[in-house]
Amino acid sequence: MVAEFGPRKNILECVANTDWGVNDIPKDLPYLTKSDYPRYFEAIEFGAPIIADNAHTDHRTIDFTYTYLKTENIKSMLDTIIFSEGSPIGVVCFEQKANFREWNRDEVYFAEWIADCCTYRFMAQKQAKLEDKLVNLVFYDDLTGVYNRRYFFDAIERTISLHVRKNLPLAIGFIDFDNFKSINDTYGHQAGDEVLKGFSKVAQTLLRREDLIFRFGGEEFVIVFQGVNVIDAKNALVRLQSGVKTMFINHGNKALNFTFSAGVVELHKKLPIKDVIKQADKLLYKAKKEGKSRIEY
Repeated sequence: MVAEFGPRKNILECVANTDWGVNDIPKDLPYLTKSDYPRYFEAIEFGAPIIADNAHTDHRTIDFTYTYLKTENIKSMLDTIIFSEGSPIGVVCFEQKANFREWNRDEVYFAEWIADCCTYRFMAQKQAKLEDKLVNLVFYDDLTGVYNRRYFFDAIERTISLHVRKNLPLAIGFIDFDNFKSINDTYGHQAGDEVLKGFSKVAQTLLRREDLIFRFGGEEFVIVFQGVNVIDAKNALVRLQSGVKTMFINHGNKALNFTFSAGVVELHKKLPIKDVIKQADKLLYKAKKEGKSRIEY
């Protein structure tokens, strides 16, 4: 049987077992509370294996005598501890029914080995979660949930090479919100954040899965249109503009709407990506200068 500590380490709940005893496995697996079994919990926190040849008299397990041991005809217990970062997080329980027994050294070693396997598994799960979190921190923008600038420069060369090999077009749209500073100045940065998040949601809804969206910095976004030439990319951005114009951000008692301008460039293997960005930025500046809410290519 394997049991895990609850969040505050005052509850021990059964999570897996191979044989419950003389009775059927209960529908709701029981859990132990520290207040009911203080000596057992103290032994777990000490960290050493609980080797109870006579579980009915051992001071660490005696509290189970009438609530569990006698009802299930259990005579001996061997419990080894599962650790995480040096602290106990659970227990692997081995139980002898019908007759008392003296646990030998090999059985104790085997029980500890099982507990160690559980420990390593928990460590692996924790490491995997940590790695996922680090990937999110490295490659995704925390506010909007889209890719960030760092991941753009990490991925774009591979993306260009792939499209060159397959002889497929590839275009980039460089986007900047119109009058974004006035939104922050008038309604506050929280309103500006809502605009950024709202735009990201609309873009992810209206664009294709193949279209990669990056927050480049501030209110600037880059969209990489895979397998699409510059004219089709421009048309996709026009549709995105229409979607944004019909969208309102609720801020207090006010409904905010916004527009964006963009420059679109087709990418080529011979042209460094920084030069492509400069070209798109110049076209974006032209769109702003000639009236905003425009797309230049």
